[in-house]
Amino acid sequence: MTLKEIAVQAGVSVATVSYVLNDSAKVSIETKERVEKIIKETGYRSNILAKSLRKNKSFLVGVLVEDVTVWHTAFVIDGINELAEKKGYHTILSNLRLLSKIESQFEHISKFQKDIDKAVDVLMGMQVDGIIYVGMHDRAIHDILHNIEKPVVYCYCYTEGEGSSVRYSNKTPEYLITRKFLENGHKEFGVIRGAEASEPTKLRMQGIEWALEEAGISLKKENIVCGDWKYKQGKQAAKMLLDKQDYPSAIIAMNDEMAVGARDAAAELGLRVPEDVSISGFDNADIIHYATPRITTVSRPLQEMGYESMKLLLNKMNDRLSEDINITLPCEIIEGRSIAKR
Repeated sequence: MTLKEIAVQAGVSVATVSYVLNDSAKVSIETKERVEKIIKETGYRSNILAKSLRKNKSFLVGVLVEDVTVWHTAFVIDGINELAEKKGYHTILSNLRLLSKIESQFEHISKFQKDIDKAVDVLMGMQVDGIIYVGMHDRAIHDILHNIEKPVVYCYCYTEGEGSSVRYSNKTPEYLITRKFLENGHKEFGVIRGAEASEPTKLRMQGIEWALEEAGISLKKENIVCGDWKYKQGKQAAKMLLDKQDYPSAIIAMNDEMAVGARDAAAELGLRVPEDVSISGFDNADIIHYATPRITTVSRPLQEMGYESMKLLLNKMNDRLSEDINITLPCEIIEGRSIAKR
């Protein structure tokens, strides 16, 4: 079945059928419904290859993700697809499956350069108009994508070379969380940080220190303990902070898994949250929605990051953006009941 045959059956021009397929407002509702009925009955499928040859575009976008099982990735992809659908583009997902291969040892990613190059070659072979690279951890990407003559946007990571990027704020939200503790009268703080080499760890630490310096409060070095982003280690870190007579009244955990670990550690030590110790998290992950009391946390704009990445890529692909742009989106503080007045 061709567009011409559909047009004959519907009693309209080929151009009208094309307008219907492209969801154009130039066609009346009555005509659109008649054409769509014939398309459905005949099982017509649009020839994307033919369309790409006509317009010198494939209307395909490659989404290259470091690992689709990392929970934030799905929300980012959904944001990408939301705008892609609105603009008539299709996405092709390629999953590098790096989490099980390197975990948090990002310096080892070069060992899998052949896998990355192969994934890029496949996407380029499918004639994608551009690529969005989605990281599994917010960090600088060094010389990963090679010989790509198509626009590239990095999401949830950034490059120190060429390429636009979309990230979220780490420093400011942790500053604001620390301010909430201070406004509630807390003066003794403990911090459960992520991996030492992690960029979010460093930025969130800067936010905490910024707020404490403004308040004239010093953070004791022994009260900064590594939880490595994980529940078990976060729980162990919290016990180190709380299992002493002069334990801090406020614990800032740099993610929600560690925050829940801290809450459980407090319970095992006979301490109440927030009456005896107040706790905050970061990420607004599912784990805290089942925690009692609800833990104050930070929500990252994950879907918006995907949406903005697609918007940047569209502007690059359509020559509306020549220079590289690096966007940092703000986060939102989600109030819980885990911070009490002192």
